[in-house]
Amino acid sequence: MEQSVLRRQTTYSLSVGFLGLLLALWEIPQLLHSNLLVFAGLAVLAIGLECLPISLRQNLSSVVPVIPLSAIAVYGSAQSVWVVVVAALVSPLVLRDWNWITAVFNAGQYALSAGMMSFVFREMHQTSSDKMQGPLLLDLAMAAVVFLIFNHLFIHILKILGNQWMVSMALSALAVDAANLTLCLPFAFLVVAVSPVDAWLGPVVLIPIVVLAYMLRSHRRTRELQLIHQATIQLTSEFDVQTIADASASITKEMTLADVVVIFLLDRDGHTLIPKSVFPTEYAGLVPKEGLVDTDGGVIWSTIYEKRIVSVPDVRKDERVRVLDGQPSFLSMAIFPMHTHSSVTGAIVCYAKHPRAFSYVNDYMMVLANQVSVLFDNARLYAELEERTRRDAATGLFNYRFFYEELARSVDRSKREHVPVSVVIVDVDFFKKFNDTYGHLAGDAVLREVGRLLQRHCQDIGVAARYGGEEFALLLDIEPTEAYQVAETIRQEVMKMSVNFQGYHLQGITVSIGIAGCPKHSESDRDLLLKADSAMYWGAKQRGRNRTAMYSPEFDAQLFVDELTGLYTHHLMNIQVRETILSGVSTWGVICLDIQQFGQINNTFGFSVGDAVLRQTGATLRQSLRHTELACRYGGDELLVVLPDVSDSELEAVYDRLVSALSLHRYHVSENVVLSLHTHSTYRLFTEISDAAELFNHVAEVFTTMKRDVERTMA
Repeated sequence: MEQSVLRRQTTYSLSVGFLGLLLALWEIPQLLHSNLLVFAGLAVLAIGLECLPISLRQNLSSVVPVIPLSAIAVYGSAQSVWVVVVAALVSPLVLRDWNWITAVFNAGQYALSAGMMSFVFREMHQTSSDKMQGPLLLDLAMAAVVFLIFNHLFIHILKILGNQWMVSMALSALAVDAANLTLCLPFAFLVVAVSPVDAWLGPVVLIPIVVLAYMLRSHRRTRELQLIHQATIQLTSEFDVQTIADASASITKEMTLADVVVIFLLDRDGHTLIPKSVFPTEYAGLVPKEGLVDTDGGVIWSTIYEKRIVSVPDVRKDERVRVLDGQPSFLSMAIFPMHTHSSVTGAIVCYAKHPRAFSYVNDYMMVLANQVSVLFDNARLYAELEERTRRDAATGLFNYRFFYEELARSVDRSKREHVPVSVVIVDVDFFKKFNDTYGHLAGDAVLREVGRLLQRHCQDIGVAARYGGEEFALLLDIEPTEAYQVAETIRQEVMKMSVNFQGYHLQGITVSIGIAGCPKHSESDRDLLLKADSAMYWGAKQRGRNRTAMYSPEFDAQLFVDELTGLYTHHLMNIQVRETILSGVSTWGVICLDIQQFGQINNTFGFSVGDAVLRQTGATLRQSLRHTELACRYGGDELLVVLPDVSDSELEAVYDRLVSALSLHRYHVSENVVLSLHTHSTYRLFTEISDAAELFNHVAEVFTTMKRDVERTMA
């Protein structure tokens, strides 16, 4: 079918060209008897006008008819015919857009249109003797209309034969050319007026219209560059790739009037062009979603390699074009490669249903492609930077900030759509001792391997994040009972894990895991996290470690308050510190307290007296603390107070207040026993804290240093 259409168009084009050139040959004797120097001047002007078409929407418009229109009234029909034939044959060579069939057709239809124009003019004007009379001007106007009609008739017959004719496009082209002829007529009248003075004045007075055509063309291109500038300025602060792609496709369609515009972006591997945006969207099904692979070749890939604009006037005649599904849906293409910093970004591809639709597209589209490629490159860099801020550098998993955001979104979706969500907290057992034994580098290697294992198990059902120092969190789109099975599989695989580190095989790694689900256990994101945390701490870690525990209400009391001192548990303080850091607090003051010779109290008076001392110490601290000052039982006889967002002087004032209260307290441990005890204490201020694990690592170092100093003093 397509081949028959193509043959039909080719036959018609050659027939028109043959008839037109035959007419031109018939006019040669008359041409040779005319002023050839004047003819040469007119031909040069005609070539210039033919090389300066003005792109108006989807049409190329030219004011070249002013030359044959002027010639018929002053120099004769031979010059009128031959001047447009020369323009049609030479201008493609000047523009380096030579296609011999097209050139022959254009020359033929120009010659026939000019011939009919000359015939009508002669017939209407043969009785006139004064060329400046009113009838002469009317005759020129009628001749111009004849040229317009026959010129469009030949072109539209060609489109009808190719099944490309549309009423809207025909009327639009007719209106544009009619406006141009209206512009041409005054110049033609001027040539008629000055020609009796000197034959050379005719070509001279037509020079301004060439300048005018150049100015109109330049104005059009300037306006289009302004459109590009405005569009790219609006997208400068945009970093969403999809938004940039959609906006770029829309502005490209507006500027080129393509039927379809596709924005192809190169994937990470650099071997596939992925269609990021198809505009209008109803044509998305015509573009393969999997993209175009470089090994398959095609004109788009060759254009990217060549780094230049490629226009395919007729895809049926270009062997580089890959036609999908047997027949081409579009008959012409224009491809604008996108490059930035010598690297490929992708390509903007325009498609049209009729051939030679993009012959009017100029280099300004390359400006758009270059600007858009920079926008895509900036968006990619921004995405990479944003991804780094969401990732934990040591394990490659998401960090706890991203996990909190995703948890809130998932819980909201769970309540809205009635779908399950489970939170799984995974803590590596005895990790501090592992670090002390093998070193921090070995510990990091263990965390990386555990992270990879977690990522492998949840990549299809949720996300994995590093929750704290040696803690991980999973957010799974499954029921808690299913999450329990996943957690058990993880725990068993960790037990079998062997981490290669500097030639050693590190084994014996275990984890404690806690699980809570929405909506079964809670419909609050923070409460759900606390309950999964409490299941891990009280259900797994405090019951022997290396086990998986589902949340149970019995864990709540143990989670918040230390039963002996009445202070917070260290576990709850860890959670509260983590949430406060997430809100933006990075400066922390810590006060470390250790009851002096507590072991001797237990040995001398018994454990009941030691317990009474701890209860009274906790009560004294609670009475002395303000609401923003958090205190917990850190160890056996160790107490910890943390203060968010304090200055050094504020921390010192709180320290003096607490130490004074403890030193003045008398411990009534029985009816006959009153103890006066001392505490070893110190305080530190830490800044730029970004993680709860980092703060508690500092706390551990402070307690260790304080004990070492006490032992050195007693020795």
